Amino acid sequence: MASLSSDERPLVRVSKVAGRYLLFDIEDVMYLRRNYNICSVFVGTIPQNPQQNLFMGLPLELMPEEAQVLVEKKVACVIDDATFHLNRLAAFDELSRRAYVQSLNNQGKQMQMAVIESQNRNKLNQQGKSKKKKKMSKTDLEEPKDMSSNNDVNGPIEADESNILFDSTPTTPKPTVKLPVEVEGYLLTPTTSSFLLPSSPRPGLDSSATVDIPASYPLFAHLHDKGYYMMPGLRFGCDYNVYPGDPLRFHSHFAGVHFGWDEEITMMDLVGGGRLGTSVKKGYLIGGAVVEDPDIKDTDTDTGHSNSRDQVNNQSRLKGGPVAPPVRTFCLEWAGM
Repeated sequence: MASLSSDERPLVRVSKVAGRYLLFDIEDVMYLRRNYNICSVFVGTIPQNPQQNLFMGLPLELMPEEAQVLVEKKVACVIDDATFHLNRLAAFDELSRRAYVQSLNNQGKQMQMAVIESQNRNKLNQQGKSKKKKKMSKTDLEEPKDMSSNNDVNGPIEADESNILFDSTPTTPKPTVKLPVEVEGYLLTPTTSSFLLPSSPRPGLDSSATVDIPASYPLFAHLHDKGYYMMPGLRFGCDYNVYPGDPLRFHSHFAGVHFGWDEEITMMDLVGGGRLGTSVKKGYLIGGAVVEDPDIKDTDTDTGHSNSRDQVNNQSRLKGGPVAPPVRTFCLEWAGM
């Protein structure tokens, strides 16, 4: 299937369920990972083995920071799942409902036919293997004929040549199994509700719900603008594990922790974070959003002309990114004692 460009692709729908931001479509998961450095964590069970928690499946739970970054970049919209489903189902007419049910029935029949074909193919393969084994066992049990009793020198050679040229055993055609003309079809439960989405290729942003972003969002947005991948950092006692590339290919380089611009950082936090980061082969990265200095003057001291409000604001936004506010970061490494 040809991949759509970013302009043609619909907005990724992030479902907000009980304060959690979830992705249920595997196509959206792959698209965001490849193009927007969004990895996050799978929280669903695998249907084939639901009684384990080592390998998880869909849905993918986004961090609030990731959802907000995608909304700011106009890549995704956050939908209140309960309200959205009720509103869209109420707007469905009878023809749309019938078409949707019919499409599910057709998909169920196609899936059942594919399963029947696979089962028949396996049966034929097993029958062929069993016949081959029986034939080999018969040839092994047969005693070799004593060719020395034949006085005619040309007799055995001519017999062998006749056996090679004219094989008396006819070739049997491969058995085939007829498929049923009509099947009931499997009952399918869709994993996504794409049929409820509006027909517009790029719905408006007014349908987006609010995202409850934490105080560490500026640091996340700043690192995301720099091209880093980030995962939750609970395992290493930080806010984010920061990777230079895809976590499947790279080791994380930093353990990122957010601090407020005027927040006091104790020496114990610096030493403990530096030692922890170094012990797990990471740098201890701290950072926070730059607070605008109230002492910035509206008058240029060199020229004496008054600066406009936009010029004053731009002085504190020189280090900001497309989404992130201006942020300053520092990295610590524990050398030794």
